Amino acid sequence: MDSALVQLSFALPSSEDPLCAALAHTMEYEQLHFAANEQKHVVFCCVLPDDAHEGDVISISATRPDARESAYFTAHTLTQHDLEQHVIMLTLEDVTHSGEFVLQLMLHGMHATLKDSAQFDVSIAASTSPELLTGDQSKNNGLRHYISNLGASFLAFF
Repeated sequence: MDSALVQLSFALPSSEDPLCAALAHTMEYEQLHFAANEQKHVVFCCVLPDDAHEGDVISISATRPDARESAYFTAHTLTQHDLEQHVIMLTLEDVTHSGEFVLQLMLHGMHATLKDSAQFDVSIAASTSPELLTGDQSKNNGLRHYISNLGASFLAFF
């Protein structure tokens, strides 16, 4: 059984679209659920932003909320073909631990300059067993708020 393909984007909901504006506050608290396939992979289809260029590096990291380093990480250097397709497939490999993670999608340009980033709260199941998807899904909003403020403060220095 394969898991469904997930599409991630750097784009924020449009304030001009009434439906997106109305749902913007609920989208922040939505948690995404992923299940690794038989090969222990989680595959993401990432939409490239307009400011992506050949040679930029796009990456995904999954970090437990209480950890300092990522549990899963993958990166890809963009080619002209990637830019023409406007999407890139990124795969987290060897997914062996289930749980709650903070997923960060980042685009770095020349000299490792951060160009774009997006953050998602996710639940990852190490197998496609349905019982792994129904764990305790309570939120620690204080920790999320702290992490968001920390990231915003870091970006403010640039």
